[in-house]
Amino acid sequence: MSQSIVDFIAGLQPLYTCQHADGRECALSLLDGSLILPVDETHSAEPEGWVAVYWQGDSRRHSEVPGAQLASVAVWRHVELHGAGRDADERLALRDQLARRFERETGLSLQHAAAGLPA
Repeated sequence: MSQSIVDFIAGLQPLYTCQHADGRECALSLLDGSLILPVDETHSAEPEGWVAVYWQGDSRRHSEVPGAQLASVAVWRHVELHGAGRDADERLALRDQLARRFERETGLSLQHAAAGLPA
């Protein structure tokens, strides 16, 4: 699950791209250089979709965060970038399309408030 979240975020180009690090497929923020890595959840009773973030790519400064939360913010920024010059309905359609794709690819839902979704 964690890898599918990272793959989804890496596909939100041009804000993110795919990067290989520590023998894994990761997402690299092209805004600040933060690296998003999948978390090994094989020892968990039920995977929850956590991801690790190396802030500005520095492995000494890292956090583990819920992947759906990070993806929600990434979608919001993606829609902001690609929605420039579009009307509100077009931006809503893009956001909804990405929310459905995220759910299909990960089995999780975006967090409404972080992605600007209605509750």
